[in-house]
Amino acid sequence: MLNQMKKTLLALREYALEQGLQARLSLHREDSHLTRLANGSISLNTTESVTSLSVTAYGDRRTATATLVCGLSDLGMMRQAVDRAAAMLPHASQLSFQPSFPHIQTDSVCEAGYDAALAQLGSAGILDYINAATRGLEDEDLTLGGSFSVGGTAWCTLSTATPHSVGWRLSDAQITLVLASAKDKWEVNAEQSAQALDDLDPSAMHRRLAFLKEQYLIREAARLPLGPMRVVFGAAATAEYLSYLSYLGLYGSAMKQGNSIHREEDIGKQALSDKITVTEGPDCPGAFALPTDDFGRSRSTTAWYDKGVLRGFIWDQGAADEYAQTPTGHDLAHDSFALHPGDMSINGLEELAAAPRDTDILYVPYLHYTGVVSPSEGLITGTSRFGALLLKKDGAIQVPYNVRFTERLEDVFGGKLLWLSSESTVYNTSNTYGSRNPTALRVPRLMCCDRINVEISNKSY
Repeated sequence: MLNQMKKTLLALREYALEQGLQARLSLHREDSHLTRLANGSISLNTTESVTSLSVTAYGDRRTATATLVCGLSDLGMMRQAVDRAAAMLPHASQLSFQPSFPHIQTDSVCEAGYDAALAQLGSAGILDYINAATRGLEDEDLTLGGSFSVGGTAWCTLSTATPHSVGWRLSDAQITLVLASAKDKWEVNAEQSAQALDDLDPSAMHRRLAFLKEQYLIREAARLPLGPMRVVFGAAATAEYLSYLSYLGLYGSAMKQGNSIHREEDIGKQALSDKITVTEGPDCPGAFALPTDDFGRSRSTTAWYDKGVLRGFIWDQGAADEYAQTPTGHDLAHDSFALHPGDMSINGLEELAAAPRDTDILYVPYLHYTGVVSPSEGLITGTSRFGALLLKKDGAIQVPYNVRFTERLEDVFGGKLLWLSSESTVYNTSNTYGSRNPTALRVPRLMCCDRINVEISNKSY
């Protein structure tokens, strides 16, 4: 696949050179399969194979981009995209800086993250997984919903400056299964990410759903009081906070625009708890990490927060050009951040529920309806949903109605942080509504924070 994509781009490059055009040329190919579930049955089962071309023309403080969906061998249509980008370039708004033009010095091909067995998993394999993950869990009241997205993605990019290219190929699966009660109006779910077929583990999904189903059926529902609580966040909620931290804390462009929790003078200072180390780079198992960026720069894993100390900011080439900085190798389809684990030996919900405790603990696996209240303060709001539990000091367990938190990132990852579990896991954050782009974060299985303020507490499910 990548060889064919590069061959096509080289032919298109020759055409752009004949037109005297400086251009960056990129092909994206996805082969996707999506199964959706609703009310205990399959509501959608679809496949698609899509090739898309992006042509960016470069001029004096200007760029113009033309995109189209086409066949991989349809050079005639692709040439029209080159012509369109060239025609748009004189009319593009002038930039305050000269954008750097890619000069890729050597070919880079990465297919280590591609597993054909997963990428080509068909309807029968998907159905077998769903049946194994949910066997015996549905009844007259509880019905199954969710989705199973699986496929392969290939990317190849080059420019008219050199014939060398950067290409990669990845396989991925993102699974969400939901049990919903029509009578009591609650939902519990389980999620899984996979980069290879062997990563699929329906038995783990079944154990989680079965445990939560039992708790929601036998435990008393409760409305939580307003005020501070000790909260243990699951991997999904932790990943949500980490995604905000990476953008509002580490991106140089956000810092320069006043939308960051840090300033340049914070580099080298203690910014977060010494329990927090956040890295980004190719050494991030399961997170679809890329070894080379689209400018051909080899990447290495960097600790951007090192035991809470801010070590610098991330600069993609555009931001580096605009603010006269050195690019850090982040012209990528996606980043691969990891929050390193801690030393707490509790690594799962059942372990957490069984462990002795000296105060009430609210377990929150997911955050929903999250948003940025203030970027410069790192103030994030979100609500609990899907499988929260209240673990009482006396050993009892209750099922809480949804609550809302609004917390500063520097508190969640700073003074309010108590512990991180000793094992990490991958949480898939891919968006299935746009072009396929496998994306994930690696996070501890659990994160415990104290004095998280419950500001809104629902009266019912």
